[in-house]
Amino acid sequence: MRKRSAMFARVLGVLPLLATAGCLHVPAGRVQIDRMDYGEVIAESWKRQTLLNVVRLRYADAPVFLDVASVINTYSLSGTVSAGGSVSNGQLGDAAQANAGGAWSNTPTVTYQPLMGDRFTKSLLQPIPPSAVMQLMQGGWPTDLVLKTVVRSINGLRNDSLGIGGDPGFGEVVGLLARLQRAGGLGNRVEARKDGSAVILLLRRDGKSSGQQEDGRRIGELLGLEEGASEIEVVYGFAPRSGHEVAMVTRSMLEIILNLGTGIDLPASDATSGRVLPGLRQAGEEAAIPLVHIRSGAAAPDTAYAAVPYKGRWYWIDDNDIASKRTFTFMMILFSLAETGQTVAAPVVTVPSR
Repeated sequence: MRKRSAMFARVLGVLPLLATAGCLHVPAGRVQIDRMDYGEVIAESWKRQTLLNVVRLRYADAPVFLDVASVINTYSLSGTVSAGGSVSNGQLGDAAQANAGGAWSNTPTVTYQPLMGDRFTKSLLQPIPPSAVMQLMQGGWPTDLVLKTVVRSINGLRNDSLGIGGDPGFGEVVGLLARLQRAGGLGNRVEARKDGSAVILLLRRDGKSSGQQEDGRRIGELLGLEEGASEIEVVYGFAPRSGHEVAMVTRSMLEIILNLGTGIDLPASDATSGRVLPGLRQAGEEAAIPLVHIRSGAAAPDTAYAAVPYKGRWYWIDDNDIASKRTFTFMMILFSLAETGQTVAAPVVTVPSR
């Protein structure tokens, strides 16, 4: 009898330990893991969606932009504890048992928001403001990358557009400005005025090197600036009103995407059958250098920077093509700058507590 009492006492003594084992909590490290995982998936899907829309527009197909509005992850942890015993007569002896169990789960809730209506117009159809162009250059983005991607013309000098080569003077101005930026001779200033803010381009003409001074002189000559002008107002427009003004015609996000589409390696059958939009280049016109090189084939390499299937073929950007990767990433950042409209509230999602 004493043995039985001792046995059941041991079982009862284990129960608090089993109960404590069921009172577990979600480890803090789980938040870090989930945040990194979800962030990686969202970034990859954003790249693939952008690349797919570049391809779709080249094939005269409607682009579709679906934003991830929110990601809510709920964690659930449950446990069970049981104990039992039996007393028998005869030689079979007595038996006692104790069991514990637990279950862990996490349930993500993702909400999507299509880009449409007023947001579509402001994000894709409105030209990027010249002030944003200057901020990008001031923020450290290479001048040649910014101007070749975003600007259609500067003081009447035309950039490459939709497969057509631009004016030689545009490329020369971009190269000179990029060289000045690297030498620390290029900057900007924002001035508050009654009719709004104005962006002033600053050209440092008193550089120590004669080469920097010559670059500033040549830029002024190509853009028709007043001799010796070092502070130039940047405005939106095709032609300047004075020798102290730089007029930029900037592109919209939709135009930038269309320009990226001219760098697709099209299947020969699609290029000749009328399935895709042809380039606008006419006979005798110089071809433009593509901003991004998008390859195509029956299958994409596993190491591609971004790859999407479309109508039976794969289209991708090679991971070793750093110039294309840089331009493509820059274009994705421009989407954030293009969000100039009123912020649309995300859908209200009710998630039950667990």
